[in-house]
Amino acid sequence: MRIITIERKAIDDFKASWPCHGLPENLDFIAAAFASNGDLVDYDLSDENDAIIETDSYEGSGALPALFEDAQKHATENPVIPGTIKSGWTFAAYPESK
Repeated sequence: MRIITIERKAIDDFKASWPCHGLPENLDFIAAAFASNGDLVDYDLSDENDAIIETDSYEGSGALPALFEDAQKHATENPVIPGTIKSGWTFAAYPESK
């Protein structure tokens, strides 16, 4: 399982490049879990107070899947030591559970 977290700077950069993003204005942090084959397993959106944003409380425009694709591409091309932050993205790999 791979966990990719996306912090405010990366979210704001993405929003600036995708004007009709439809993402919540108060979105501050995203944690996404991916299977080893790249399939999205689960994700959480949080606001600046670390409160979970319900995913049915906004109407996405396809931006969230694009953001996840960017996150996976960034994590693959720019691996970092787990727990460190690089440009607002954090990537951690965990062994697959059997």
